[in-house]
Amino acid sequence: MKRTTYVWTLAVVCALLTFSVLTLGCTETPSGEENDTVIDENMTPGNGDTEADAMMISEENMDSIIGTEWQWAEMSGPMPADQLLVPDPENYYLVFSEDDIYYFRADCNTGSGNYTLEGESLTLEPGVMTLVACGEDSLDSQYLASLNNVTSAATENGQLILYLEDQENRMLFDNGGDFEQDSA
Repeated sequence: MKRTTYVWTLAVVCALLTFSVLTLGCTETPSGEENDTVIDENMTPGNGDTEADAMMISEENMDSIIGTEWQWAEMSGPMPADQLLVPDPENYYLVFSEDDIYYFRADCNTGSGNYTLEGESLTLEPGVMTLVACGEDSLDSQYLASLNNVTSAATENGQLILYLEDQENRMLFDNGGDFEQDSA
């Protein structure tokens, strides 16, 4: 009897967590408002003192980021409250594969999902993941919510830059080397 109750409780918790992850990135633009932000392919994101042009990721150059373990190093945005240095980047990684699947680690959880790249528009669809409580100091919720709001990507000075819906906030990833499937 206890085992049946445990299984049902676990199933309900998994369903609720899956629903939460799937709805994190859902936003609605009020009618009549348009997003007038346009990313020019020669635009240089504000990433410190660099003057190098960012190379927008498109279908033609997606191979340049496939198979690499991209470690989340910081969140960057226009306001001081938008700035975040990730204390343990190796605990938050992202890997793109050739078969339109991305793998991720969000602190104590790992998972995967599908990605879609149309022109320079990148969408990371919520996928499946382990459901471990990582602790109150974890950035797992912020990381996952940000991944759900990615709209495009670029590389600049060896970093991967994921632009979020508002185009002002960015996730910056350092190259952690080739991804080894056993490390997931």
